[in-house]
Amino acid sequence: MLTRIYDREIQQSMIRLMFSVMLLWVISVPSHAMGSQDPADWLAMMVEARKNESYTGTFVYSRGDEMSSMRVAHRLKNGLEQERLVALDGEPREIVRNGEHVVCIFPGNEQVELEQALPSSPFAAGITGDIAPLASVYSISVAGAERLAGHEVVKVALMAKDAFRYSYLLWLEKRTGLLVKSMLTGKKGEVLERFQFTELSIGGDISEKEFIELKPGELTRHQEAVEKPIPHAWEPGWLPDGFSPAPYVSKTNHIMPEKSRSRVYTDGLTLFSVFVEPMADAGMPEGASKMGATSAYSRYLDIENERYVVTVVGEVPIETVKKVADNMHMKSLKSSS
Repeated sequence: MLTRIYDREIQQSMIRLMFSVMLLWVISVPSHAMGSQDPADWLAMMVEARKNESYTGTFVYSRGDEMSSMRVAHRLKNGLEQERLVALDGEPREIVRNGEHVVCIFPGNEQVELEQALPSSPFAAGITGDIAPLASVYSISVAGAERLAGHEVVKVALMAKDAFRYSYLLWLEKRTGLLVKSMLTGKKGEVLERFQFTELSIGGDISEKEFIELKPGELTRHQEAVEKPIPHAWEPGWLPDGFSPAPYVSKTNHIMPEKSRSRVYTDGLTLFSVFVEPMADAGMPEGASKMGATSAYSRYLDIENERYVVTVVGEVPIETVKKVADNMHMKSLKSSS
């Protein structure tokens, strides 16, 4: 049975994945990128522009044995980025973004505003025009061209050089760099996650009815319960090559601030989260769990007659989350002051 930490991370992971569909797509193709065989050009395209293109489409997304279909609309209006993602299967639900406001809409028009404590896509954390850091841990190449959803695309492969991360295949529309298809694969080549447009229209005007006006004053704001500080600092004794604290979290080496219980690490392409909680708050059993590409591992850590639960969750192999958790160090803030 998944406990609060794992449930929370799975939910945030699903939101990130939904956002990634909306936010990875890019425009403003550099003049040197068209027809380029240099993967750096294509990755630079993906990062350069994620705001200005108008597009609508329907896509399918699979994770493990689960599959769903969604519709997306995106535009930039008066300098404000607007997006709407509508689930076409299961319980009606939507994610709407209007600038910095992100809202989940549930049946009965229940609207919950999210505070984005985590990045909205796996690429938000690190890819820039310089892919040297990624090239140290991934073999990156342009792997061919195809036609998907009525568009000419180029395939970019980012293959993991070690067993501590997954590999990625990206299909980008040739004219704009828009992500048309992606696959996340394990070390044996098995597909763990897949995203693909079945219908896609790029450019042109989009009807106003595709979007919803958000009124923040009428929304329910989602917040985690206020956490009591823990009397210890902690740091990972081991991280996979290329991983470091995500840039949207304080980078004061790897040691956590006194009141913090979690940290996110990224290699610029994927990420995982580390949680440290008192046993009484977490209630997480020791052991490993897996859902699609998302792995979780928890272990107990005893210090000064107190028991803590270290949990590592992310889109990395079980071996990675286990080794990070097993090498966690804690020290008393009292003794270090």
